[in-house]
Amino acid sequence: MPKILLSTAEVSAETHAADLLAALKALRPDLEADAGGGRLLAAAGARLVADMSGKAVMGLKDAFASLSFYRESGKKLVAAVKRERYDAVVVVDAPSFHLPLAKIIHRDRPDLPIIYYIAPKLWVWKRWRAESLRRDFAKTLCIFPFEERYFGGLGVNAVYVGNPTRDQLRNVDGKAVAARFGVSWERRHEEPEKGLLAVFPGSRKGELSRLWPEMARALAGVRRRFPGLKPVVSLARNIAAADLAAIHPLPEGVDFSSGDSRELLAAASLVVAKSGTTTLEAALLGKPMLVCYRVDAPSFILAMFVIRIARVALPNILAGDEVVREFLQDQATAANFLGEIERLLADRRYYRTMRSRLLSLADGLGEENSALRAAREIAAFLPPRPPG
Repeated sequence: MPKILLSTAEVSAETHAADLLAALKALRPDLEADAGGGRLLAAAGARLVADMSGKAVMGLKDAFASLSFYRESGKKLVAAVKRERYDAVVVVDAPSFHLPLAKIIHRDRPDLPIIYYIAPKLWVWKRWRAESLRRDFAKTLCIFPFEERYFGGLGVNAVYVGNPTRDQLRNVDGKAVAARFGVSWERRHEEPEKGLLAVFPGSRKGELSRLWPEMARALAGVRRRFPGLKPVVSLARNIAAADLAAIHPLPEGVDFSSGDSRELLAAASLVVAKSGTTTLEAALLGKPMLVCYRVDAPSFILAMFVIRIARVALPNILAGDEVVREFLQDQATAANFLGEIERLLADRRYYRTMRSRLLSLADGLGEENSALRAAREIAAFLPPRPPG
């Protein structure tokens, strides 16, 4: 009976890991799985050997604050590898946790294949980490098409398996959200000036303090210029409208929504979002948008030296071109946001062209379920099924 160890150091990766485990069990019903994870993996049939519930690595500050927790969790996973007879170890995302963990496991068990699902974004920075992928991992499973070629050029055994975010968006339905805010679902892309403007200011207090005042001033201008447009701000789970009001007064006529970000995106006619995963989700749903971000000055100066890409928005990185406008640092102003929103609403050709280019990015990610493709790659490392 084959047995694997799955590790997810972050809540955000656990959904992908649970989908992967379900796909693996569909291919190999006899599979047993232990995991470092939380309730989603437990519900998918894994036995938790390290409970990672509620943890996420979100930059150096959070990483240092949780250092003891991750050290102890890593020890539990290493102990499980020494104790159990696993046929493979699969780690999901979180390179700051998983690359050192893989080094220890590979040193102790060089015969045990380790597979990386959702490859680290070395094309942004920390390219030197490719040495770990070459040395410690039997295979690296990529979620963007260009990554297979990129990692292959660095000597990494890598393969593109599709994009799990696209899979999770296939059945998203925003009709109820459109109805709740009184906009037309059917004509949201034909008459965007009468539709829903979805705004995603972020989830971290630092980024909110730098972005929300400019977003709020832009939304006030939008309400004056386009009274038929309905702005709705998406609140992260840890943020309330009162938190935003404490940073900058809330504009009149703006609504708020929480817990349904993907449905809000589906219902939207256009999007204003801080740089991050939301921009990929919006692109895959074909939503014209603008992308913005601001960091503190020291972080920006550091980024200028270490970041290896010319663009930060995922749609633009995927396209290798500027499909959507990026407003970063001093360019992230209310005037620039309002100007781009006005252009998207006033220039129908510009709006349609951007939407078409975004939808073509979705087509380029392929149709087949990524969890199933990844599961096939992993199943190749398991012992063959017994006859009969």
